[in-house]
Amino acid sequence: MSGDTQSSSSRAETEIDVSRMRDRVNGWLKDINPVTRRLVDERTAYDSQLIPVTQYVTVSCIEAFLRYPDAVKAIAEAMAPEEIGAAARRPGCQANSVYLWGVANFPLIGRNVMNMVDPSIDAEPSGLVRTHAVLDFWSRTSKAYRGGDYLHAAEVGDRLDVLPAEVVEALMVMVTPVDEDRRNRIRRANAAIVNHLFLLYFDTRVGHADSGPYRLDDGRTAVVRDYHRVAESDFSWSGVASAIPYSNLTAVLVFDANVDVRINDFGTTVTTPEDYLEHLVGFGVGTTDGVEPGGLPRPLNDDAYQRVADQARSAQRQHYRDVVAMDRDRRIACGSYVYFSFLRPFAELAGVANEIDWTCPRDIQDELYPLVTAEMDPPERDSEADPFPLYESSNGP
Repeated sequence: MSGDTQSSSSRAETEIDVSRMRDRVNGWLKDINPVTRRLVDERTAYDSQLIPVTQYVTVSCIEAFLRYPDAVKAIAEAMAPEEIGAAARRPGCQANSVYLWGVANFPLIGRNVMNMVDPSIDAEPSGLVRTHAVLDFWSRTSKAYRGGDYLHAAEVGDRLDVLPAEVVEALMVMVTPVDEDRRNRIRRANAAIVNHLFLLYFDTRVGHADSGPYRLDDGRTAVVRDYHRVAESDFSWSGVASAIPYSNLTAVLVFDANVDVRINDFGTTVTTPEDYLEHLVGFGVGTTDGVEPGGLPRPLNDDAYQRVADQARSAQRQHYRDVVAMDRDRRIACGSYVYFSFLRPFAELAGVANEIDWTCPRDIQDELYPLVTAEMDPPERDSEADPFPLYESSNGP
C-alpha cells in the first residue's frame, strides 16, 4: 500500500515538473513568436539561383533540433550561460544577437519540420525537455548579453547597445572625420567586404553585424560594425580568402544628428533617412585578430581597410567559381554548416568548441534528407500565424 502511495506521489511530482517546464517553454515561445514573425516579414526575400538556401536551412534546423540540446549542455557545464552572455559584450565577438536568435529559432524550425514528418514528436515528454534545455540556455545567455531583463532588441525599441559605455568611449579614439571623398571610399570598401561575406557565408547575411545605437554627448550617433571571419577560418572552403590580411574587423561609424537609428535583432541597422552613409561624419576601424579576450581592437588605417576590400573582391570572384564547381549536396553541406555552427561562438567562449562535433549534416535520417532537399518552392507561410506552436498539456507523461 505504501509503495502504491509512493508511486502515485512520484507520478504527481513528475506531472508538476513537466507542467512547470511546459509553462516556461510556452512563455519563451510567446516572447519569440512576435519577434520572429516581424523579423521574417521585414527581411528582404532572396532567391539564389546558385545555392539551395531553403534546403540547407531546413537540413541545418533538423540537425539543430536533434543535436543542440546535448551541445548546449556541454557548453553550460563548462561556463554558465550568464557568464557567456556577459563575456560576449565586447567588440569582435560573434556570439551576438543574430546568433542568439539562431540558437533559439533553428531547433524550433526543426521541430516544426519533424512534427510534419512524425506528429508524435511533441507527444513525447522528452521533446519538451530538449526544447527546454535549449531555450533555457538561450534565455539566460541573451539576458546577460543585453545587460538587462529582456530577451530581444525588439522589446526595447530595436536597441542593441550591448557594449559598455567605457568600451564605446575607447573605440571612439579610432574615429577621425569624414569628408565626401573619404565617405565614398568607405562606402565602396564596406560594400566589397559585405558582398564577400555574403557569398562566403553561403548567401547568408550574418558575416557582419552592428550594435548600437550609441548616443554621443554632442548629439551624434555611433554604430559599431563587426566583420567576422573575413579571411581563412573554420569554414572548410575559406582557403579562398587566405590572402586577406585580417580576419576580424571592428568599425565605428558616426552619423550626424539628422539620422534616426534602430538596430534590430539581426544586427541590421535601419535608419531614417534610409541612406545613412550619406550622413557619415566619422569613421575608424581596427582588428581584434591576436587581441586578448576582452581587449580593444588594434587600430588600422584606411589603407589597411582598403587592402581587405581589394582582397575580398578577389576572393569573392574565386569563391563564386568554386561554388559553381561544387555538386548540389556539397553546397547544401556547406550552407548547413554555416547555420548549424551558429552555436559555435558560444562554445568558443566556454572553451569547449573542439569538444563538439560540428559536422553537418550528420544525424538527419537517410530517408528524410532527399525529401527536405528536393527542388521545390517552400510552402506558403501565413504571415499572421505564430511561427512556433505552443506545447499542449497532452505532453505530460
